[in-house]
Parts: sequence; C-alpha cells; structure tokens
Amino acid sequence: MEFITNAVMEVVNSKTWIEWLITIAKFALCFVPVCYILLLIPMERRGAGFMQDRQGPNRSYIKIPYFGKIRALGYIQNMCDGTKLFFKELHTPTGANKIIYNLAPIIPFALTFLVPCVMPWFGTMTFTFGDSVVSIPGSIIDSDVGVLLLFGISSLSAYGAVLAGWASKSKFAYLGSLRTTAMTVSYEVCQGLCLMGLLLLVGSFNLTDIVNWQEHHVWGIVAQPVAFICFLIATIAETGRAPFDVAEGEPELVAGYHTEYGAMQFGFFYMGEYAHIGICSLLISTLFLGGYAVPFVTTETMQANMGITLTALCGVLAFLALAFLHMIYRYSRKLAASKQSNKAVILQEYKLYKLVAWVATLVFVAGAIASYMFVNPGSTIVNGAPVYGIGVALGTAVIHLLVLLAKSVIFCWVWIWVRWTLPRFRYDHVMHLGWKIILNIALLNLVVTAIIAKLVGGN
Repeated sequence: MEFITNAVMEVVNSKTWIEWLITIAKFALCFVPVCYILLLIPMERRGAGFMQDRQGPNRSYIKIPYFGKIRALGYIQNMCDGTKLFFKELHTPTGANKIIYNLAPIIPFALTFLVPCVMPWFGTMTFTFGDSVVSIPGSIIDSDVGVLLLFGISSLSAYGAVLAGWASKSKFAYLGSLRTTAMTVSYEVCQGLCLMGLLLLVGSFNLTDIVNWQEHHVWGIVAQPVAFICFLIATIAETGRAPFDVAEGEPELVAGYHTEYGAMQFGFFYMGEYAHIGICSLLISTLFLGGYAVPFVTTETMQANMGITLTALCGVLAFLALAFLHMIYRYSRKLAASKQSNKAVILQEYKLYKLVAWVATLVFVAGAIASYMFVNPGSTIVNGAPVYGIGVALGTAVIHLLVLLAKSVIFCWVWIWVRWTLPRFRYDHVMHLGWKIILNIALLNLVVTAIIAKLVGGN
C-alpha cells in the first residue's frame, strides 16, 4: 500500500501546476458531442427543407426590443421542441422490465462522453515554462491502441438498442433490436478491415501517430481512397441512419427498438444518434482527412510563423462573417420585392443578424491586423529543435481544434445529404451490401496495400 501511495505521489509531484491545469481543462472536450447535437438537429431540419424545396423550422420565436420576433434561423423552434420533450410525462409499458427499460436509453448517450477521451483534438503541446520543457498530449487518453479502444467504446452503444427492444416486451421493438445486433456485427467487421490498410501504412494504432503520419506524408483519403469510401458507407450504416435505418423501419416495425419510448427517454435515443454522427464525423476526419493537421502546412511551420497563421485564421473567420452578411442582404432584397405578408417582421429580424455579422467582421479584421503586427514569438532550442512558449502552444491547439471541427462538420452534412437523397434499403440488401460487397472489397484492398507496402518498403 505504501508503495502505491509513493508511486502516485511521485507522478503528482512530477507535473507542474500548468500541466495539471491544461490536463483538467481537456476534459471539457468530452462535451463536444453534446454541442454537435445542438448543431446537427437544426442543420438536419434546415437541410431537409432545402432539399425538399420548402421552409424549415420557422414558427417559434422570442421577442427582443427593436428587433422584434427573433427565430434565430430555426434554433428557437428546436429549443421549444427540446423543452417540450423534457417536460412530457414518462410512461413504462405494462409487463416491461422497468430497470432495463429505463436504463437502456441512457447507454448510447452516456457513451458520447467517453469516446472523445481517445480522440486527438490537437497536436502534442510542447512549450517552455520557467526552466522546464512541458509536453502534453492532445488527447485525454493517449493510448497506443487508441483505435481499438475507440471502436470498443463506441460499439457499446448498440447495447442500448438491444436492451431497449428486449425490455419493452414488444414484438416490433424486439425485431428492431435483433436487426440492430445483426447490423452492428456486420458493419463493425467491415469498418475494421477498411481501416487495416491505413494502419498497415502508418504502423501504429495510436491516433496521434496516424494524424502525424498524414501531416508529413499524404492524407488517408489519398493513400487509401477505396478504404475511405467503404469505411464511410460502413460508418453510415453503423449509425443506423437512412438509407440503413432498417432497425427503425417505420413501414414494417412502427419505429423499431424505441417504439415504446416517449418523452425524454426517446430524447436520449435521439440525442445519442446525433452525438454518434458527430463522433463518427470526427473519426473519419481524423483517419482520412488529416485530423487536426492544417492543409499544406506542418505544425512546425505554423508555430514558426504564428503571427501570419493567426492573421490567416482571422481572415478566414472574417470571410465567413462577410459571406453570412452577403446571404442576409440577398435574402432581404428578395424578401422586400416579394408579396409575403410578414416580410416587415422578417426584415426587422434581419437587422439583428446584420449587426452581429458586421461586429464579427470588424473584430476578426482587427484581430488579423493585430496578429500580423504584434505576434512574433521567440523560441528556445531544445535537442536541436525550436520550442516556443505557452502562448504559441495554446494558439496551435486552438487552431488544430478549429480545423478538426471544420472537417467534421463537412462530414456531418454528408450524413444529412445521404439521408434526404436515398430511399431506405431492404433489410436483406443491407446485409448483402455488408457481407458480400464491402467486406470483399476491404479484404482485396488490404491485400493490395500489403503487397505495395512490401515492395516499396523493401522489407
């Protein structure tokens, strides 16, 4: 016991207070999937409205003096729906296993707080602090088997659907849970085999090593294009989204494994699904799109030119603010020329959006000018390599995090695009696609990759 106590105290004392502070602050990244829920639900509704050429959520609003009724581009509607779901009465069907029935919806939502612990959100932070050099990994758990650990944790979400279907004591829910089990087993095998080609090239299961390899070589989508396509299809199927939502299949199974659920119990399934989409988008971005790596710029170059890097970042943000401003002005002109009855109310609301966009543009432009003129970091040579201060390390981490989130949002849109474009597959077609097509392509890709790696490597 004394040996364990001394070992723990030695580890604690070996870290400075700044290391402990940053390490504890990294746990806030566990809430990123929850933020994806807040982003994806309105994105899905607006995207569905756009693809079906109709209005999205636009009824609920809050009143603000002078600006009138603010709908926040549909966000207020989603807030109202979430509030309604939260306060609805919970109901347990007669004959259901109450403990498992109430526990099942929490499982997929709770796992969304565990998976981000393995993700590398930014590169390893190495900086000088006082007389010492501090190095902090970009993930909460920097494991040498990070890929296996991530797949192991994320695959547990299927237990929520399986237990929900069994505990409901409903034949429709039970059939939905059986389908979920079959799909999970099928497409997890496909995911693993698709990924083996990339792991063979990198030579590591560590997610940070995979991102570093892509940063100094090529992105995974270039090195393994076939694996990327198969992995993307398998991941969409793994999330149970259309056209692979046969486990919910409304025409034949009413609503599948969550048929008997309502109120916030259904809300947990709903939020777990969207959080799972966000996590899968982050995973695909990490494995095939370079993760947190900035395109065409290495981390070393970015740190050596931090002033120019921050200037470019502020410039990109200013451009996005101006693009939003252009969209609002275009909508305003189109609306003013129309005969819509409530156009005066909407035009008054748009004034708030214009004000926010103008303020954001000015702030970002000022930030770009200040970064270019005043940010000029110095470095200390350690083991032949330059090491910068904590300011450069934090700036690099923020840029890496924003780059990773931007890449993942692109894939989030792919999920929405696929759902509202393709019709639902038949169940036997889903199984056929997984076991007879994607699995064989993944095996062939792995064999070809191994042969090429052997010939090129010369080992």
